[in-house]
Amino acid sequence: MTDEKKAIRKNLSREAIYEITHCRAVYIMAFIVPLIIMLAIYIMRGIYPFGDSVYLRSDMYHQYAPFFSNLWDKIRNGGSLQYSWDIGMGSNFLALYGYYLSSPINWFIALFPKKNLLEIMDYIIMIKIALSSFTFTYYLCKHRGKISITAAIFGLFYGLSGFTTAYSWNIMWLDSVVLLPLIVLGLERLVKEHKGLLYTITLGLAILSNYYIAIMICLSMVIYFFVLIISENLGNKKNYMKSIFCFIGYSLLAGGVASVLLLPEMAALQYTASSDFSFPKVMTRYFSFFAMFKRHLINVDVHLGLEHHPNIYCGVASFVLVPLFVMSKKISKKEKITKMIALFIFLTAFNMNIPNFIWHGFHFPNSLPCRQSFIYIFLILEICYEAAVNIRDYSEKQLAGSMWGVLLFLMYIGNSLGDKDIDFRSIYLSGIFIVIYVLFFFFIKKWKQYTSYFLVAIFAVAIVEVTMNTEKTGYGTTVRSAYLKDYDGVSTVINDVEKNDTSFYRIHKYKGYRSKNDATWNNFHSTSTFSSTAYAGLTSFYGSLGLEHSTNAYALNGATPLIYSILNVKYLLTNEHMPDNDIFTYYSGNDGEFLYKNEYALPLAYMVPGDIDENLLYTVETNPFNVQNNFIYHATGIDNVMTPISYDENGTKVTITPDKNMFVYVYVQNKNIETIYGYINSDSYNFTGVNHGRTLDIGYVEAGSTISLTPSDSEKGSLRPLVYAVDEDKFKEAMTKLSAGGLNVTSYSDTRITGTITADKSGLMFTSIPYDKSWTVYVDGTPVSTQKVGDAFLAVELSAGTHTIEMKFTAGNYKAGLVISIISFIIIGSLVFFRIKFKTEITEENAIETMIYKINSKNKKTDKKQESEETEQ
Repeated sequence: MTDEKKAIRKNLSREAIYEITHCRAVYIMAFIVPLIIMLAIYIMRGIYPFGDSVYLRSDMYHQYAPFFSNLWDKIRNGGSLQYSWDIGMGSNFLALYGYYLSSPINWFIALFPKKNLLEIMDYIIMIKIALSSFTFTYYLCKHRGKISITAAIFGLFYGLSGFTTAYSWNIMWLDSVVLLPLIVLGLERLVKEHKGLLYTITLGLAILSNYYIAIMICLSMVIYFFVLIISENLGNKKNYMKSIFCFIGYSLLAGGVASVLLLPEMAALQYTASSDFSFPKVMTRYFSFFAMFKRHLINVDVHLGLEHHPNIYCGVASFVLVPLFVMSKKISKKEKITKMIALFIFLTAFNMNIPNFIWHGFHFPNSLPCRQSFIYIFLILEICYEAAVNIRDYSEKQLAGSMWGVLLFLMYIGNSLGDKDIDFRSIYLSGIFIVIYVLFFFFIKKWKQYTSYFLVAIFAVAIVEVTMNTEKTGYGTTVRSAYLKDYDGVSTVINDVEKNDTSFYRIHKYKGYRSKNDATWNNFHSTSTFSSTAYAGLTSFYGSLGLEHSTNAYALNGATPLIYSILNVKYLLTNEHMPDNDIFTYYSGNDGEFLYKNEYALPLAYMVPGDIDENLLYTVETNPFNVQNNFIYHATGIDNVMTPISYDENGTKVTITPDKNMFVYVYVQNKNIETIYGYINSDSYNFTGVNHGRTLDIGYVEAGSTISLTPSDSEKGSLRPLVYAVDEDKFKEAMTKLSAGGLNVTSYSDTRITGTITADKSGLMFTSIPYDKSWTVYVDGTPVSTQKVGDAFLAVELSAGTHTIEMKFTAGNYKAGLVISIISFIIIGSLVFFRIKFKTEITEENAIETMIYKINSKNKKTDKKQESEETEQ
């Protein structure tokens, strides 16, 4: 082969590489490469179908999977999105939907079998991560007006950043990560060209997909708007004012689009723990700025706790590229100053309590810190990209100086800031990758004709880096078969009882439960929940009864037969047989799951005296059995259904010997004790979470049995127990009395209940429905005012006699929000129509003029046509 032919082939090869790295195939690479990396991680982790594992971390295990199941059930069966009986005694589902489930992608889950939801969620996560890489790549290419593989490199760092590694299991947050680059692109078009459609549509979609993270996006858009206004040369004052008005108008329009969820959400939040608001009075710092920078290193473990450490890894090249951005002569001083100020604002929010409070919607996050860090990552990668595309313009001294400066800084981190959170290998590995990247920067500067080859090589190095970091720091798994172990058995017994018992009732997962949302997962009417939209009043009431409760969760764990009955719990679901007794009788069983019927369960509503709320003890006090007795006494006049029984105490050990068959319950007043070892004869039990005020359910114990209780840590002192049993005769008498004045439910759906009730005398119809103003109650066809009992339950006053009852739920502000959303969609549709029709962008400034001009033009054509016709005649 001649030298001339070799040269031609070499040039053709070089041109081919250039075309590949500078064409639309870059977008495909931006999507496919992270998808392949994630698939490789899934294979290594044995995630189904490559093994018996699923990526089901933290709240995804306890909350998201059950909530997805409830959504699946509603889509498949045509249920209402406004309310669900399968969540915590009944819950505003629209509020929960807006916080957890409103991503449009989630509706595709109904295409698959319900039993495959776990893996479907995992692969939705994978697709969203790949999409975020694609959208960031797309943004960078449009931002610079040039397609380049360089953009795909940074897209890879964005899609597989520390934020997604740490928080990808928060599946509802990922839509915002995907949409952020498009929102920023839309904002840039709005400021520079006064074209706001892309901005308002993508921002509106982000708010609809997850309003909580959208709060952070909206705050960041205000910051970035000022960055653009200051750094961009918009010409005269009029253009600046146009940009400001466009920004305000299109932002409001985006909010209007999401009003159908936003307004009901605002109404629902007043019933949750989020309604409490306490602005910090003193500014405090969590850690030094330099300590934050170590979070940029490779293979640094993600942080999910309360120490506020941000998850901000986005490629170690950022250590070099940010200083180069500052040194660049091609980038204006205004842009450099404003963007560095923006970075400083984000770092301050990570590091100081008041900015942290503001960024998280005026609340401190309960773990999972710095939830806005993906926006910081976006900004820093954009800055790095600006430096990278101008890499040839830097001198060798600048490149070498940046590299050595960073390496010295890494040494400082290792010596001064190194701790148990940072492995020394992370520092060395980061340094190695930094040296490799800078060497390629030198190569690009020296051998321009081989730039495309070097970019491909850098892409390969970046793939290695992010794969190492992702594999090391993320995607822990749980056993799929263990999560689904009881699925078939529970489904069978639930389906069986639903076929035979068409009344309204609730079921409690008594033993063998995974989480407080098991009922939501298996779709039966529940008594427990763990949700950010949990009713705060109900949480407090549960606490007063000695039940499990926390800020945003409550459960019937620790309940007595009295509690089960007054709260309409007709069946107990358990993976162990219960001892024979008169209250809970065996109903059915399948595959190790058994259903027991509460023979004394009360209906959904029943009559109580009108002054009951004035006499209730429903604050958390030292003796929950007094609260239970107090309720029954003021409801029926029957006292001491729960009766104290004797026990022996020897040091820290408590021994109980029942003198007859009975249900035994123990409340531990010593809140320093977390775990108790219990024995009933030779059978051992462990009671955990005792310090949270949950009653110990010893169960139905035969006469003469020996019950012993010992704290796991004897140094924490005596149990200081309250030991009570159920007086079954009084219990049965009280339940029979209340049941006689109960509501006979004739029909019910997600949002409507109808029935009849007979009141012997005027009083209060107490319901075990959580109080919410969104309920409208009709008595004999007439709407009546509702009231709260125990600061938790819905009730209405009734006169003596037989009444027809109808209860309807319409989420607060739903109708107003729907109207605003429809109007907003009409406005956007009109803008799109006129843009297509007239080939121009309609803005606040030109919309009226454009339409008038077109109408006048049409009228003139009509007039000319009429004149022509008259002339012919």
